[in-house]
Amino acid sequence: MASMFIWMLGIALGVAIMIVSAASAQPLIHMGTAALISILIAILAIIDNRQLHAAGTSSQTIAASTARYMGLVWVWGALSLFVTYYFILKWNEWHGFFMAFAVAGALCLFVSSTLGRDAEAGREDETMMKIARYLTMAQLVGMVITVIGLLVDGKMTRYLTPRFTDWAANNIFFFGAVALTAISLNALLTSKPKS
Repeated sequence: MASMFIWMLGIALGVAIMIVSAASAQPLIHMGTAALISILIAILAIIDNRQLHAAGTSSQTIAASTARYMGLVWVWGALSLFVTYYFILKWNEWHGFFMAFAVAGALCLFVSSTLGRDAEAGREDETMMKIARYLTMAQLVGMVITVIGLLVDGKMTRYLTPRFTDWAANNIFFFGAVALTAISLNALLTSKPKS
């Protein structure tokens, strides 16, 4: 329970810093904050994953942890988009991205909860584990494409042109995708699928 409070406090503080930097038109501070939050979540996810493996924890418990961290990245992105574009900046396309992020976050947290409950009950659901693995693979591919696309399209320098108000969203997209890429890649490299 204490760790959940710390997570909620950390995400709230990070979103608050992003809000202030967006409101004061400080895109580089906003970018740095987005990078810091997402990379910190990825590092914690990888450390947790490695520690659980070293302790000989069940593969379902490890997968539940990984899905929880993925969910945190998606939820952080959804919250950041909502607060930034509902209250501060104007960008017509934010609604669709917010909904997609919220759904992805809810899906990850649902998978995490399901796998965690199965692990606690001593059940091993191979179908759910395969679904989690395939979702992780799909997410990895999608996030790599997102990172490359944002760089190739020049989206990460949109803040240099004042008429583009999607610069804050691009920071969230890019660094969220970097975090999800790292978490997904680590999970796939450290897990051994059953044949």
